[in-house]
Amino acid sequence: MLNVGSKKSGFTLVEVLVVITIMGILSSMGVASLRNAVISAKIKDSTLNTTAFLERVSNEASKLSKNMCLKKFSDYTLGVVVADNCDNFPADFDDLYASVVIEPPTKFECDNENISGDAPGSDWAEGVIFKPRIGLSAAPSEGHICIQYGDSPIYGFANKKKSLNKVYPMIYRDGLWQNL
Repeated sequence: MLNVGSKKSGFTLVEVLVVITIMGILSSMGVASLRNAVISAKIKDSTLNTTAFLERVSNEASKLSKNMCLKKFSDYTLGVVVADNCDNFPADFDDLYASVVIEPPTKFECDNENISGDAPGSDWAEGVIFKPRIGLSAAPSEGHICIQYGDSPIYGFANKKKSLNKVYPMIYRDGLWQNL
């Protein structure tokens, strides 16, 4: 005999599968946006640290009244030595006057083909001299250091323009330049 008054409670297989599918879609969207947020934060942090380091090098050159060579020591390190030129840049990390290191996969290098609108001046990572000048920044009149996170299309720039007496940070993302 059938008991009409009792009813089983629970979810059907279709209901469970629909809920799991919806959760999967929402979590995949969250992971993608979280990844972009992490990349943006790392680029911003590296760009601000590099800009502060370049200002420090400029101040040190003025304070010591000596020329200082800034050059990329490795993909992840900028180094500085007291020298009139960058021809004999040291091969040993311990011989550097000062350095800034960024965390891989962030690197001091950019895929410039993806960047519209040039950053000012030359790429300082190839080697540049900071010369002390009374009342002005010791940094060259214009140039930049470019920072990229892996192969992502988000770039950080520590820039110096002729019209400004300081190095300033910028980010290039989605075809737009933004000051930090």
